[in-house]
Amino acid sequence: MRKNTNRGRAIADSKYKTKKILAKKGVNVPTLIARFRNEADLMNFRWEGLDGNFVIKPESGYGGEGIIIIRKRGKWAGEWQKMNGEIITTQDLQLHCREVLVGKYSLHSTPDTVLVEERIKIHPLFLALTRSGTPDIRVIVYNKVPVMAMFRIPTEKSGGKANLHQGAIGLGVDLATGITTFGVEKGSPIYRIFDFNKKKKRKVNGIKIPFWKEVLETAVKCQLAIPSLGFLGVDVVLDKEKGPEILEVNARPGLSIQLCNMAGLKGRMEKVDGIEVRNVDHAITLAKYLFGEKFFEKIEEKEKNKTIDSLETIRVKIPKGFKLKDDNVKIIKKGKHRMVEVEAKIDTGALRSSIDESLAKELGLLTSDKVLYYRHYRSALGKAHERPVIGINFWLKGKKISTTVNVANREGLAVRFLIGRRDLEGFLIKAKGNEKK
Repeated sequence: MRKNTNRGRAIADSKYKTKKILAKKGVNVPTLIARFRNEADLMNFRWEGLDGNFVIKPESGYGGEGIIIIRKRGKWAGEWQKMNGEIITTQDLQLHCREVLVGKYSLHSTPDTVLVEERIKIHPLFLALTRSGTPDIRVIVYNKVPVMAMFRIPTEKSGGKANLHQGAIGLGVDLATGITTFGVEKGSPIYRIFDFNKKKKRKVNGIKIPFWKEVLETAVKCQLAIPSLGFLGVDVVLDKEKGPEILEVNARPGLSIQLCNMAGLKGRMEKVDGIEVRNVDHAITLAKYLFGEKFFEKIEEKEKNKTIDSLETIRVKIPKGFKLKDDNVKIIKKGKHRMVEVEAKIDTGALRSSIDESLAKELGLLTSDKVLYYRHYRSALGKAHERPVIGINFWLKGKKISTTVNVANREGLAVRFLIGRRDLEGFLIKAKGNEKK
């Protein structure tokens, strides 16, 4: 990946370097208990001083190989219980550490270092979905923007590891809401997973990931902390007390995440390539408006096809506290939203929706903090221009639509808001009659 430098890949390939850099930048990571660089470090370590709840992993491991997760002490001294209930001895742990030291699990088959970390306290929601390990969320970040995410659930088949190639379950996650959408296991679609609390199966879609905004913020901060990685996968775990913590970053994340989301990475990356991302909040706003799914709207009753005319009155959300200059425009309050009614033209010939520049200013939508980025285009005369693109929420026939719209000069035209076909999914359009330009 051209956005990743050799230095960036070297940091990602070393879990210890990653941990040090992220911790220095204030990103939460699991506590490091011990680090064995050689046989002497290993033999001088007192295993009996551990209470359980720890993880052994190779510093330069990949694909979940070489990781042992200990849940608690065993019944007898020198015994430990793994996540699947299997008993392992201190001698077994030492043997495994020796294998790590000689490079059995390292990315480049060279001598490696052993890390012993605390195991996080799993969030109650996740405990209901597995008894075989610690689920995590992988977020793909490109140009500082989260472009795709999946929820990975370990199984007995995966040996308690959240790795799809080893048998873990992957659920796509809507970036706007943190709600799961589709599921895969061993590359095949699945529709239900077992809920251990309710002791029955539940649908893979509709699971709300806790701390979702914080998860995305943490993923973005990882790339800000390691700017030499312009494209990376960030593996986030949720501690029930501390919230999101980073397990590792990956300069070569697998592509199975596309199956979970039923979407391609390339197209999403192209949408944010070259955008100047101002800060963490801006990055998350871009992810929400550019990649938010319409999955749940499709399965709700209210999402049944609705018939619309070529001209419709929509309700547009305006910023909180913004005072309209036109006293004749009525502000409609609905719950926490403040909205105004705007006449809009349905334009199936356009892909994206657009709003007149003067109207955007009147509604307080064209301030510098509302502009997501600028889109380059050429006029019919061949002149190059840049149009602001803003994030907007509007309601059409009672359906909320969160989208990005181009800001254009529509001075002199009767209708100052156009709705493109990208925002018309689920609607039937009546035959055109006489309409305004």
